[in-house]
Amino acid sequence: MHLLNNIWRRTCAYFQRHQRGWIIFCVIVLLFWALRLFLMPPLLSNTHFSRVFYDRNGTLLRITLSADDKYRIYAPLSDISDAVKRATVLYEDKHFYRHIGINPVSLIRATRNYFSGAPHPAGASTITMQVARLKYDLDTTRPMGKLIQIAAAIYIDAFYSKDDILTAYLNLAPYGGNIEGIAAASQIYFHKKPSELTTIESITLSTIPQNPVKRGLNTNTGLQNMQHMRADLVRRWMDEYPDSDSSLETLAQMPLAAYGTRDLPFLGPHFVNRQMSTKSDHGAETTTLDIKLQNKLSNQLATEVAKRKNIGIQNAAAILVNYKTMEELAHIGSVDYFDKTIFGENDGVVARRSPGSTLKPLIYAVAVDMGLIHSMTLMKDAKINFGVYAPENSDNEFFGPVLARDALTHSRNIPAINLVRQIGTHKFHKALSDCGVANLKAPEHYGISVALGGAEVSMRELAGIYAALANLGQYNEIKTNTKAKSSTPTTILSPEAAFIVLDMLAHQATPSVKIPFAKDQPRRITHMWKTGTSSSYRDAWTAGIFGDYVLIVWVGNFDGTPNNAFSGARAAAPIYFSLAQTVVDYYAHSDTPVADNNFLRDDMNISQIEMCDTVGGLAGAYCPKTVMAYFIPGKSPITESSVYRAIPVDNNTGLRACSADPKTTHMAVYEFWDAEYLDMFKRAGIKRNTPPPYVGNCDLSKITESENEPIITSPADNTRIVITDNRDVATVSFSAISDTPDAKIFLFMDDAAIGHIKSGETISHDVPMGEHTIRAIDELGVGTSNNFSVIK
Repeated sequence: MHLLNNIWRRTCAYFQRHQRGWIIFCVIVLLFWALRLFLMPPLLSNTHFSRVFYDRNGTLLRITLSADDKYRIYAPLSDISDAVKRATVLYEDKHFYRHIGINPVSLIRATRNYFSGAPHPAGASTITMQVARLKYDLDTTRPMGKLIQIAAAIYIDAFYSKDDILTAYLNLAPYGGNIEGIAAASQIYFHKKPSELTTIESITLSTIPQNPVKRGLNTNTGLQNMQHMRADLVRRWMDEYPDSDSSLETLAQMPLAAYGTRDLPFLGPHFVNRQMSTKSDHGAETTTLDIKLQNKLSNQLATEVAKRKNIGIQNAAAILVNYKTMEELAHIGSVDYFDKTIFGENDGVVARRSPGSTLKPLIYAVAVDMGLIHSMTLMKDAKINFGVYAPENSDNEFFGPVLARDALTHSRNIPAINLVRQIGTHKFHKALSDCGVANLKAPEHYGISVALGGAEVSMRELAGIYAALANLGQYNEIKTNTKAKSSTPTTILSPEAAFIVLDMLAHQATPSVKIPFAKDQPRRITHMWKTGTSSSYRDAWTAGIFGDYVLIVWVGNFDGTPNNAFSGARAAAPIYFSLAQTVVDYYAHSDTPVADNNFLRDDMNISQIEMCDTVGGLAGAYCPKTVMAYFIPGKSPITESSVYRAIPVDNNTGLRACSADPKTTHMAVYEFWDAEYLDMFKRAGIKRNTPPPYVGNCDLSKITESENEPIITSPADNTRIVITDNRDVATVSFSAISDTPDAKIFLFMDDAAIGHIKSGETISHDVPMGEHTIRAIDELGVGTSNNFSVIK
């Protein structure tokens, strides 16, 4: 005990005498570790790396050159096989884990040989010294350069761990030609990741950096020189690791086969180009692309285009997205990337073009969500004009009264335009923006033309819109990286509105697309699809949902050259269904075969009810045929159909009786249509079962049946009329219709009478610039009004 106390007292006295020195020493140690841990930049901080892209199953798509034109792939030490690490240390620097960055014994021996003029002086560079040379680009052929290298190696060893240094070496070491780093070498020479290398492959690659010009596996000379060096390293390996597989010595004597940069794949070029344009950390990226499926779709797309070359179809593009995972599975930007005659390098998937009618499902969904329509709402497909703008349907015909479901699937333009007017261009503009459509101009720029493809979108953006419908109103960004986190969904629509539109689209006639089963009979797959054709036949589209997938197909020319063959229904749709069948066949025998999904959820506020077929509305007692249709309780505009009514008919004359009398009349069912519909039928030459006129002795003023107001057909409400000549007035055509064909209609503009007409007639009147109101009143005093303006 006395001895211990004596030691303690002496120790304390020593520290008291040298207190300042110990404080300085501790400060230096703390500063050293602070610099090492927090302030020293990573050894590879200023190194440029290649980007490597794999498909979802690990197939290599492409390796890009780094900014300094090297094939250099970053790989952390944990992703490199132990055999590579051990073989590299054994061959390059067996005392790596014991020295301070330099090996003094080797340096002295190398210096003596250098000054003695030895013909083949042994090298003395450690792994750390090689890292210093590679990182700082030192010229070590001169003595001064070698001294700087030694100093840099000591500095690196002092401030970085051995693992940091070995990582840097294995990412910077030259492996022949412009190949640097073990990851690039293993991928290019053996088509493997560095973690997958065998022991003999690891040994082979470890001998290259010492003399990459003569030993690189990218030349025949390099392959021959490698044989001897590899055999030597295998002998050293067996001495160091005697428990290793004895077959290594046999393998070392076998001819060496390796790939080269000329064998690198160039797959999914448009997709990879897009990925390269996005910011990303260096290293490997596992994408969502399924290159096997993409190649099948690409080949099928080329086949379909080749079939149609005789009608001028030379190019097409397609994108396939799994809307449940929002992963992009196929991205075909053109029918042939290398065909310069079609500008094949351009990417049709991301190019913005007029989508034609493919946005109409979103228009109808927003309208359903606002309570404006349901699938059986009766809409008007009739000629309309907005000043100088008079939109038409693609077939230059008008259906007249048409159900919302049929107006959507038959791509009628006028009903869609009227819906956009009711929705409001600002609200629909916001819906597009919320669905990820970028670079939109102000809503006023498009106006109602947005219903007919006035706003340009890309195929990728369109896929996002259809995926939002399939996800029942929830928009998510499309993913291209398997490690990417799902975006926070944006609610675009209620699930009920999305479901009703999906149900409307599913009613469209679908070509035979079947699922092949080994035992069962083939089953059809339900498609919810829509075609689109842009103005002047520049673009043909088909967009659809089937199974878990959204598929978009575009046909056209990148230079915008029009072609009457570019019809969504005739050109894009057959290709769409051909590609869809390819998808179905691809997954037929997998764990996830394509199958229909039930979009109706138990928690939806949605019901079914009988409605009157062809005319819409709740089926009344006299409706000849009923169908079940979905609606949103409390939101959808549900009223009883009043088209089919029973009225008393005089037994003797067959005319409409003033009142029912069982002795002289009988009840008969007729169709009662508004004046506008009657005018449509008249123009189309369609006869309807309308009621006969009243018998001559009826007092119509006492008839309790409500009188329908006349309808002003020109100018349309809120129309802007532009003066196109030098005058300060515009000649405006005024027209109105009534459900009584011979009724007299009186017209007033701003409370001043301008004349009277019969139903369907037109008069013209000069109108000065400004805001105006036109009123139409029939003989019974029932009237209506429209507002319009004249501008210059």
